[in-house]
Amino acid sequence: MLVRKHIKLQLIFALLLLAVGGYMIHTAAHNPTKVIWGYVPYISGLLGVIAIPVLFLFRRTLHLANILNGFTCIIGVITMMHFALAMVRPNIYADVLILIAKFYVGQAIFSLELFNNIDAPRVVKGWNLIRYPNIGFWYVHLITLAAVYALGHFLWR
Repeated sequence: MLVRKHIKLQLIFALLLLAVGGYMIHTAAHNPTKVIWGYVPYISGLLGVIAIPVLFLFRRTLHLANILNGFTCIIGVITMMHFALAMVRPNIYADVLILIAKFYVGQAIFSLELFNNIDAPRVVKGWNLIRYPNIGFWYVHLITLAAVYALGHFLWR
């Protein structure tokens, strides 16, 4: 087995473990049998545990896995930060950090598979900084979705 393939499988396993840990936290905190809104984290957790690691295994589904992983992480970070700030629960910040780690492990898998020459310098300039698959794409979406979420929260109370 090539070293590159071995590293990819280790990262996918790390992504799976992070997803299972997050799923266990969500099942304990947001039991869908008790509250109806508990289904959103439940389904998102199932997607993260079952679908996303499997999609990262194959080169054909790599982009779909990256998009699903990125957006589930962004939505999770925004909603958990809102919950932590609204309910004054600082212990949720650790869960947010776990989710951010899951995002960056997914990005590492994506970059490892997408870019053939890892040692080549990667220069991205101009508007390409915020275009997919660059990391700026995710930062723009995080800021934009957080702003839309905040506006919705303050305008439609």
